[in-house]
Amino acid sequence: MQLCQLFIDKNKSEFMLMKMPDEVTPDNYQGWVSQKESESTIQAFEFPQKLLDQIAMEYLDENQTDAPYEAKYVLMKAPDEEALFISSLELSRNDDEKLDVVRNGLLIVFDENELQHFSDVLQKAWSKIN
Repeated sequence: MQLCQLFIDKNKSEFMLMKMPDEVTPDNYQGWVSQKESESTIQAFEFPQKLLDQIAMEYLDENQTDAPYEAKYVLMKAPDEEALFISSLELSRNDDEKLDVVRNGLLIVFDENELQHFSDVLQKAWSKIN
């Protein structure tokens, strides 16, 4: 399982996907993200709900094949909140999980081959909502 973080390059206004070193885990990645932000002109990307919805629709729409993608939202409830909120989007194909797209830009990658496809889908989805 590979962890990646989605950043925005502030100078070029473009997406950057960075793979994290193996020693970084979902529990301690925030320090790595902060370090990267302090080193250069990038900032971590937050997925707004509208963009997560558009990514899900792109994955579902493009696959009228024998092996369609499935998109599932993972709901969470913070201890100090009353309502559920969407924390991530799970993308799978043939019951084989490909990616978890977490709201704060963390990608949990189960199939590295999916990254290029995801980047294309993200760009399309981003263009549609902006």
